[in-house]
Amino acid sequence: MQASPEIRARDALRPLKLMTVANIVLLSVQAWTGDVVNLFSSFPSGTVNGVGGAVQELQSAGPGPLAIYHGVQGVVILILAIGISALAFGTKSRGVRIASLLALASVVAAAIGGYYFVFSGFTSDGNSAQMGGSFIGAYAMNFLVLYYSK
Repeated sequence: MQASPEIRARDALRPLKLMTVANIVLLSVQAWTGDVVNLFSSFPSGTVNGVGGAVQELQSAGPGPLAIYHGVQGVVILILAIGISALAFGTKSRGVRIASLLALASVVAAAIGGYYFVFSGFTSDGNSAQMGGSFIGAYAMNFLVLYYSK
């Protein structure tokens, strides 16, 4: 017995849906780690030189390795967002494609904010706020990807 074309079409979106759910879960954890780091870290003062310097400064910021984990998880979220957008362009749904691109743009904006926050010597509160605001956009747009891929 062969599956109907509608069931096959839904199955074709399964990888997109699974990646999107994984990204939503990671974004949820990312928000939590970002809040903990923001509230409980003592960031060192002074300039940050290079990626090695950023890692050293983040290690000393505390609490524990959470600040470094937050950054690494951001890279994973960015990679997933790129994958979701790539898969979205394999669909016929304009809503899925637009929502995935907006989610990717939000993740990129959050990453840029994080980069500038770290390399400002942890003093640019505007860039810190950019991370939080962009997270909200990424979170919402990932839910829209799921909604339009139903």
